[in-house]
Amino acid sequence: MKFFIEKHKYNVLALGCLLSVSSCTDYMQTLNQDEKLITDEQLVQDANEGGILLPLMMNRIVATTTAVQTQQNLQAESFAGYLETPTPFLNNENTTTYFMVDGWNNTAWNTSTQNVMDQWLQMWKKGYETKYPDLYAISLIIKVAAAHRLVDTFGPYPYTKYGTAAQVAFDSEEEAYTAFFAELDKAVTALKAAEAANPNADKTRFAKWDKSSLLGEYTNWIKLANTLRLRLAIRISKVKPDMAKTEGEKAVAAESGGLLTDVGFSVTPTTTNPYYTMANAWSDTRLSATIETFLTGFNDPRLPLYAVPATDAAAGGKIKGIRAGSDRPEKSRYQFYSLPNVSTTSPVKQVDVAESYFLKAEGALRGWNMGGTAQKFYEDGIKASFKANGASGVEEYLMGTSTQIAYVDPKNTANNLPAQTKVIVKWSDADNFETKLEKIITQKWIALYPEGTEAWSEFRRTGYPKLYPVAVTKNPDLPAGTFIKRLTYPSAVTNSSGDAVKAAVATHLGGKDSAATPIWWDVD
Repeated sequence: MKFFIEKHKYNVLALGCLLSVSSCTDYMQTLNQDEKLITDEQLVQDANEGGILLPLMMNRIVATTTAVQTQQNLQAESFAGYLETPTPFLNNENTTTYFMVDGWNNTAWNTSTQNVMDQWLQMWKKGYETKYPDLYAISLIIKVAAAHRLVDTFGPYPYTKYGTAAQVAFDSEEEAYTAFFAELDKAVTALKAAEAANPNADKTRFAKWDKSSLLGEYTNWIKLANTLRLRLAIRISKVKPDMAKTEGEKAVAAESGGLLTDVGFSVTPTTTNPYYTMANAWSDTRLSATIETFLTGFNDPRLPLYAVPATDAAAGGKIKGIRAGSDRPEKSRYQFYSLPNVSTTSPVKQVDVAESYFLKAEGALRGWNMGGTAQKFYEDGIKASFKANGASGVEEYLMGTSTQIAYVDPKNTANNLPAQTKVIVKWSDADNFETKLEKIITQKWIALYPEGTEAWSEFRRTGYPKLYPVAVTKNPDLPAGTFIKRLTYPSAVTNSSGDAVKAAVATHLGGKDSAATPIWWDVD
């Protein structure tokens, strides 16, 4: 058995002015040999000193290393119905059965806190906002992309005053979201100014640092910022409807610079894709029952592109997933169920290309001016996902009227469950609001696979898709039939920032640091 936990001792809010040794080592491994020998003079030339921190930041929104296992694979990807582990970690008392594992929660907190927030802090302290406003703008976009995931996972987070003192107050989720929108404004303004002043600035100052699918183009990063703005606007649509509508319409306005509609945001790992390692080398991750039953029921051509047939004889050569929270007396029970279909060089998804279409579909459904109808964007999102995954038959799929199938576990009939919904793919204007929303979110969920943190957030916000509850829960705050709402703060945070955590829990989390406490935007 192998699993990865990054072990870093740090004071979460001390956030010193210098990079930690572990961060430097981690970063230097992302450079080739020539770049390791970079001199102080070379750092200044062509704004190298302003860009050198950006690759590590990009690589730790969703970790492109095996840190992703305890950042989200054993947590959010299970909670979202994407991937399950066959391994009975800690005698099945772990996050997949809703038992909080302190070290795992620490990695979920630390991966982006140390490797994104701390790197941004260096840029801010060194005055790069003024010296290299375009590169600093990129850091702000990455910062928002990473930090909103932390807020959506844990709740209150020390965002707006990060690094200004040994301990600072945690922002409420609402305060953090307000800051996210303001920083996206600042970033887009700076990048537009850089493009206007010198259309080739991105080629000379930034492109060499951008190892993502955005290819070092400032226009693409503007589109990413706008897509994040629309994502965050939709997220708060129930709790701050006026702000949400304003920000959502701003994201798609003609002068905004557009959304990611032709290419998504992904990062190619510097070594082996971590999902390949987890699935093949460690045998620690397999397909989830929920996505198996939806895609099988929909006759979805993406299913064999997402997972490979199980090699367990009991599965009969079919694609077979594991129900969340299943009893796993030993690894071999489910070890030979379906692996995720990923290669050693597959990029790690950060933002799916289809997401912007589904965001606009929901915006239009809510009466926002998105420049089209909910049906058009819904169908365009499905088409974009099919194209990105190399799937065929999209026109036939759009007319589909089949539904999710029941889950059958050939190893343990106690896990068997009927289908949870009768939702179909085909759009109908005669459907009510909730049915249309369920269709949009279900297809969005299929497209986002396997990016679990975003999918888990959308499930908590909307209740869609209708997931199977965990078979066994080991958390007394989350009885059978309920779903987890957040991760609790790890001891590394409570020990170093105890007063701030206590105040945040008392003020914003109802007085208890519980996995059953909903995030601010998670309302009925």
